[in-house]
Amino acid sequence: MRKLLRNIRGCIVFSGLTLNTIFWSIPLLTLAVVKFLIPWTPFRRLITRVLMAIGENWISVNRLLFASSGSGNWRLKDDSELRRNGWYFVLSNHQSWVDILVLQAAFNRRIPFLKFFIKRELIWIPFIGLAWWALDMPFMKRYSTSYLAKHPEKRGTDLEITRRACEKFRKEAPPECSMP
Repeated sequence: MRKLLRNIRGCIVFSGLTLNTIFWSIPLLTLAVVKFLIPWTPFRRLITRVLMAIGENWISVNRLLFASSGSGNWRLKDDSELRRNGWYFVLSNHQSWVDILVLQAAFNRRIPFLKFFIKRELIWIPFIGLAWWALDMPFMKRYSTSYLAKHPEKRGTDLEITRRACEKFRKEAPPECSMP
């Protein structure tokens, strides 16, 4: 009986996460189209701030859904030094698909909106792929060793994408944030 209740609760939380994603995707994707159509940099920066706020709300509801599942006890130790106007490099060992959700929930509204480097193929995931694009997540194209042996000109592509993304984030530093 206990296992059945846990499974039912899991289905309810998963359904909630799905509905929450669809709900927040509507304004996110609407603004993403506007952002795409109007290439004026100051306007795009404004839209990006609005998109980040939507993303934070999306994550906040996800966090409430996780808390309602009752299946975990999350603690963030010594977050007293974290600031919303600072920059942080968050590294994950990526043990499961849930890593991103956990990191977002743990750091939401404590540091600037997290950006993840994402495999380019994942842009095709319904709702989420375009939402990641709208939220300025850098997309990486990964090449196999055998492909790189045949196409050595593609070597270092990920590194260049990483450099461009970091430069873009440097220009979009949170207010009062000193960048090296």
